[in-house]
Amino acid sequence: MRGRRFKTQVDIERYVAQGYGQGQGAEYRPWLRVQDVPSQGRSRKVSGLKVNRNYHLLSDLEFAYFVVLEFSEDVVDIREQYPLFPTSDLQQIAHARSIRFPKFAGTDLAYVLTTDFLVTFKASNGTTQLAARTVKYSDALQPSKSLERTLQKLEIERYFWTEQGVDWGIVTELSIPPALSENLQWLRQCAVVDKGLMQPGIQHRFLDALDSLNPADRILSANIRIAGQAAHLHYKDAILLFKHMVWHKSILLDLKTAPLRLTGVVPEFRFTNLDASFDRAAA
Repeated sequence: MRGRRFKTQVDIERYVAQGYGQGQGAEYRPWLRVQDVPSQGRSRKVSGLKVNRNYHLLSDLEFAYFVVLEFSEDVVDIREQYPLFPTSDLQQIAHARSIRFPKFAGTDLAYVLTTDFLVTFKASNGTTQLAARTVKYSDALQPSKSLERTLQKLEIERYFWTEQGVDWGIVTELSIPPALSENLQWLRQCAVVDKGLMQPGIQHRFLDALDSLNPADRILSANIRIAGQAAHLHYKDAILLFKHMVWHKSILLDLKTAPLRLTGVVPEFRFTNLDASFDRAAA
């Protein structure tokens, strides 16, 4: 699908009327799509797990952070490429700070600024709150000819959200432990598995067998194979089930320190209540 072009205010109003940048959950439509803008790294459309819709992620770093958000049980909704309206408010913020407001290339039309992620999460007091996150590679924040301009745009965004009482922050690749990013992307492939592997009896037998095995002097694949045999599973299905149950936190282990390797040592892990985990995964 061809990318959109903005030349007049009528273009912006038309896309707002079409629902871009509007809605919540499955009804939300990101303001920017992968076909609309050049990206740093690999842009992609990703099917959501928390919400059943396609997400438009414009870089590898956006994807990595998105996976972290999906893994969090506190996150309720994720809205990517979220537009900051009304533009007139942002222009006033810029003017008060003597910042030149950005325009669409080749036009005098004020640019529609966006925040990479607007996250709805469950707070400790039981309410839902918002957090706005801008995703930047750390190189973009290092001294350079373009740094001052980058910081100016970030200041407009920061002030916009602060005025609304929304927590705003910057996420870089340094914010996400490399092992966590690698592990979650590996596990996410099995967040959804065949219904046959979702049977509580199979999962109970698999976990009981894992729990009974001595991890000493064994590699992870060996323990998964043995546990799979106890649950009458082929080895490949046993791997799928292991990854699925780690993603859904039936199996808890340290994902931040080192990458999970089937050929590596068995990590220390513990189990949560299987019935509760099963109910959550099936919901």
